[in-house]
Amino acid sequence: MRPPAALSLLLVLPLALAACSSGGEPAPTGPTATPFVILGSPDGSSPSPGAGTATDDPTMTPQPTGELVSLDWLAGSAAFPAVPSPFAAPVADPDLLAAVEGALDGLDGGFSVIVHNLADGRYAAINPNTAYYAASLFKAPVLIETYRQHDLGIIDFSTELTIDEEVAQYDLGTFEYLGLAEGDIVLLGEAVEAMVVVSDTALANLVLGEVGSGNVDATLGEIGATTMSVSTRDLPTTAADMYAVLSAIATGDGVSEGSRQEMLSLMAQEWFYSGVVAGIPAGTPFAHKTGSFTDATHDVAVVEGPEGPYIIVVLSDGSYQWEPIAGVSDAVWRHFAGEPED
Repeated sequence: MRPPAALSLLLVLPLALAACSSGGEPAPTGPTATPFVILGSPDGSSPSPGAGTATDDPTMTPQPTGELVSLDWLAGSAAFPAVPSPFAAPVADPDLLAAVEGALDGLDGGFSVIVHNLADGRYAAINPNTAYYAASLFKAPVLIETYRQHDLGIIDFSTELTIDEEVAQYDLGTFEYLGLAEGDIVLLGEAVEAMVVVSDTALANLVLGEVGSGNVDATLGEIGATTMSVSTRDLPTTAADMYAVLSAIATGDGVSEGSRQEMLSLMAQEWFYSGVVAGIPAGTPFAHKTGSFTDATHDVAVVEGPEGPYIIVVLSDGSYQWEPIAGVSDAVWRHFAGEPED
């Protein structure tokens, strides 16, 4: 049992600075903590508000209450793919690889892809060990570690966390949708929900502070990730690492069955759906996590496919470019469905 480490605050630049970036990582501003990383928005688009208290009226910006703000409206339950246990062993599928390559043909930039049909083993990979800036994909291993510690009794989801100035200044716009402001108090469990469903980065900072970045990295090593870390400025990850993370979530590695279901349900409710989700038929069960910044556009998912569930990981070094990911997703679905390519 690993006790939580001390707070490791993740420093995030406002979107205005992100938009001014010329490809390199911009210098951090404001207070710093060690270690720290710079994280970007999970998506280039704006989510549609749910049943919360937010408003589109700029004169109605939420005001701090200094009291507990409920986010219990944010997440319900959602269908997600059932996965076999164990997964079918990967078997190279040249036609699947050709479908993925065809979807990427002629596109600029770097891409890494892994696809694995969990029922029959069909598998394809492109640049699986190339490192990328993870952006909001870091929240997926934080999710695993949070539920591991919860199941061990190390943390309590009813713990109250205060959104202080140091955290609130790194809100990337999602506080508006959540009806939150500096000084408000949230429950740890509901902060976890917001970290996934609207990919809220400020609340992810609070969650990470409770579970410890070193513990997250240790869990990453245990599940087979070799590059990814949430304790470094570079925040690296690879397609192979994200495949390991998604596999651990899908199988519930190190957590209870109830926690496995909760993690997948939250990922099935994420509001950002311009990547993998845009390439599958409406109504298809899925669970996914996105991440994007000025030099990173990623989506990782488990999808209930036409011939069994599959994991799909697509990482790229593009700036908020979702069309290539949607194209790969569509090509993979069509391949498994036996449909002709467009």
